[in-house]
Formats: sequence, C-alpha cells, structure tokens
Amino acid sequence: MANTCDTSYKVIGSPKAVKKLWNTLQEMEVNSKNVYLYELAERYGIDYEKKGISVRGFIYWAEFEEKESDDYCLLSFDTETAWSACDLFFDELNKALGGELSISYREIEPGCDIYFVHDECGWFPEECCVSSSGEPFEESCSDVFSTVKDAINEWCTKMNIEQGERTDAEMLEYISEYDYDDLDTYFYINEFTFG
Repeated sequence: MANTCDTSYKVIGSPKAVKKLWNTLQEMEVNSKNVYLYELAERYGIDYEKKGISVRGFIYWAEFEEKESDDYCLLSFDTETAWSACDLFFDELNKALGGELSISYREIEPGCDIYFVHDECGWFPEECCVSSSGEPFEESCSDVFSTVKDAINEWCTKMNIEQGERTDAEMLEYISEYDYDDLDTYFYINEFTFG
C-alpha cells in the first residue's frame, strides 16, 4: 500500500442503522481479521469503481456500545487506508444505510502531512499530534495531545529546556528549527485542521 493513513471513526445515529453496520462488521469477522473496504462496499451494493471512490484499505479494529435506556448506539472503528481517509466511501455507506448516521473522524498521515478532523459531536477535541524519534523522545508517529501547550511542555520536559518568555508560537518555531545532535532525532508538533 502507498503511504498509510490511520483514521479513527465514531459513528452514531439511528440505533437501527448503527446496529446494522455493526452486525455486518461482525459477520465479516472484524477484530479477528481485517475488513477490507472494497468488500464492505460490495456488501452494500456500492459501485465504488463507477463512482471513482477509493476503497484502498481496511478496518482493523471496531467496538460497539449501546445504551438501550437512551436509545443510543456508538460504533467506533479504526482504518488503515492509502494516502488519506476514505471519507467519500463512508458517505456512500451512510446513504446505503438510509442517511441516518453521523460520522466523525480524525485522520493522521504523517507522510502526506495530513492531520485532519471532521467532528460532528465533539469526539476529537485534541489540538495536535506529535511525531517523534531519537533520544530523549519515544518513537511515535501519532501521539495526540489535548493542546499545543501540552505538546510544547512535553518537549521542554524531555529536552530540559524552559519556555521562558517565548510565546507558544515562538516555541513552535523554536522546536521546529531545533538542531539535534543526531540527524535521526526529531519532534514535530502537527496541529489538526478542523473541518
């Protein structure tokens, strides 16, 4: 697969539609094996080739929560796809389920510099994602932080450097231009775009 995009989804809506999707994922043995998006498209009669919709990827984890007293269902799942999230596919899937779903997602693709959130219900309030490697950092492609300030504080703590009088904007610039002893060491603070 090309550069991989990791996307987390939160799906709510009519209990009937959410349960139907969850039941389909269970039939396809989600959490035991990858559920390929093209197979899911075929299950719901979505002609992705004709519509020019990317289905290059799979669901590798899913979880279902239900509160019968509130008539509430939540389906959470994670995908790994090529280049970016397959949001057009999930729009078509929603149409196939009667348009009764609210689909929120957070996509992270460091290779293409994609840090995007589409959030209809406040599931993904975090402001940024950190990619890091080398001493004194832990290797990570997508550590999510509640605020940019939290990410700055993490860098300051690990580097034993104080922010001092620098503003957060000045710190972001300082961190991005910091010259580490090892060329393989980095700490990138990537702010999410919300749309």
